[in-house]
Amino acid sequence: MYRKENRILLPMTKKTINKDLIRIASSLISKKQGKLIALGVVEVPEDLSLSYGAIPARRFRKIISDFAETGQSERVEMKTLVGVSRQVWQEVIDSAQRERCNLIFLEWDGKVDRKRHFYGTTMDEIAQKTPNDIAIIKPGKGREFKKILVLLRGGAHAKLGLGLAASIADKFNSSITALHISTPTPEQPQKDKKDLRVYLEKHTDLADKINIVSMPSLDVEETVLNFAKDYDVVIMGASATGDEKTLLGPIPQKIAKKLDATVIIAVTAIPSQVPIFESEKKTIVARPAKKDISEIVDRWFAENTFHADEFSDIAKLVEFKKKRGLTVSLGLPTLNEGETVGKILSTIKSELYDKYPLLDEIALIDSNSTDGTQEIARDLEIPVYIDNEILPSQGTKKGKGEALWKSLYVLNGDIIVWIDTDIKNITPNFVYGLVGPLLKYPRIKYVKGFYRRPLKVGDTLRGTGGGRVTELTARPLINLFFPELSGLVQPLSGEYAGRREVLEQVGFYTGYGVEIGLLINILEKFGLSVFGQVDLVERIHRNQSLSALSKMSFAIIQVVIEWLEKKNKVYLLQEMNKSMKLIHHDPNNFYLDVKEIEDTMRPPMIEISEYVEKFKKLS
Repeated sequence: MYRKENRILLPMTKKTINKDLIRIASSLISKKQGKLIALGVVEVPEDLSLSYGAIPARRFRKIISDFAETGQSERVEMKTLVGVSRQVWQEVIDSAQRERCNLIFLEWDGKVDRKRHFYGTTMDEIAQKTPNDIAIIKPGKGREFKKILVLLRGGAHAKLGLGLAASIADKFNSSITALHISTPTPEQPQKDKKDLRVYLEKHTDLADKINIVSMPSLDVEETVLNFAKDYDVVIMGASATGDEKTLLGPIPQKIAKKLDATVIIAVTAIPSQVPIFESEKKTIVARPAKKDISEIVDRWFAENTFHADEFSDIAKLVEFKKKRGLTVSLGLPTLNEGETVGKILSTIKSELYDKYPLLDEIALIDSNSTDGTQEIARDLEIPVYIDNEILPSQGTKKGKGEALWKSLYVLNGDIIVWIDTDIKNITPNFVYGLVGPLLKYPRIKYVKGFYRRPLKVGDTLRGTGGGRVTELTARPLINLFFPELSGLVQPLSGEYAGRREVLEQVGFYTGYGVEIGLLINILEKFGLSVFGQVDLVERIHRNQSLSALSKMSFAIIQVVIEWLEKKNKVYLLQEMNKSMKLIHHDPNNFYLDVKEIEDTMRPPMIEISEYVEKFKKLS
């Protein structure tokens, strides 16, 4: 029987997976140990940045999530992934390695054409490039899986084929017949039947569960087709053994094409030179080749950029929260926010605490407001903590970062959400948009919000123009020294959420540098893959004066320089990244564009001989 701790990858083509594949895959894993991983791949042409895949990836996530709910009827855990790649087949192989899968299911239409691409390549190339077992499956025509036929030729894939058959039979209470076509000599069928029986007794637990048939024939194709016509599932090993160059020789191709049954081609990870019945070779996960930082960021942008609308089904988020056994806390840092804090608290509390229990806790973390902010919160029965009264043994410092750091001590959730309290257009999506990726995708550990930021000039509200510190200070510094973070649309946004297991392991800067400091520290400790970002649509708030923005910029620059010095990255001119990611918007999409920006330093003019000679004459 195929091992029950399987992690099986199901790549999606045509934005769907045949339900028979799910039924078969579910028979190969146990509820507690195994996992099905549904993978959707967005293919981006070579002449476009991978970041162009962000919007198609969002659509694919919806399709694949709906598909996963359909798969739940088989009572197995299904994880969903959406990847962005230049080549579908390469993403299939890379995802199988990243997710530690030992088996890949590939759906097949039964046609074989050496010029025809299969997932953008050929079956043979996929098998050659991946260290995983593969099951190539041609779905049948609606039959039940009651009768299974295994075609045994004694090749290197025999054990895998028998294991798949045993697991399917165990799940669906099926009968198994093993058919071997022998040479037409009087003694050969009995000899082959005996050898197969010995093999089953030695290598499997199927000896008493399988009917062995050995038939002499010169016309293998016709014999198999006549014998197999009454079977629901036909399993055979691939042909890639010895000197053969393809997975499917001409006879298996014809058999698979003509049968109405579900056909499974087993491709073991065992190299062809390994003895036929040797135990399966352990999967070797190859180290992925180092990729260009621009491509890494583009891929991250496309795969990890979400929209709040993807998580607008709050009841479903509550189900995810309960299923994963998580609690969620919302902390709101305040300092004289009486004008806006009441609406923010009442909006969030009524929708995400009273109506839907998405939040387990809401608390104000106040820095000694004097405008009634605390009283507004208490009137709404929201707990208020004064930041300089939390952890008094640690002393008191001023700044938003201090309040956030200390809030980890008084908030109790497994997931911590922070939003600023000067938002004038508050809606629940500011919170559920941040929480959604953390509840739905365990791989995501820290989520930043982004949005359009209108800029008020006099009495006029311009649609864009906010985020001046981001564009003039933070983004250039990030592109120079932390290019992995260059795909973040608004790295300094005040709306973000993270898992406690991450937040408690990184330092917090106490003032304006808290946002960029968290990004750098989390990147250093956990890597880019744990980040997500969510489009929260639009944020209207009071705009800061240029003087205030200057102070913010000064603090941010200090944080970056201090971090570089601590990490001994002092040879800045040698290590400086000179490509910059630019965020481009058009009516239907947004994407990243990379520009190489490199200034060449001219020497002082006093070192130019012509200049010196001229000015000597004039003096």
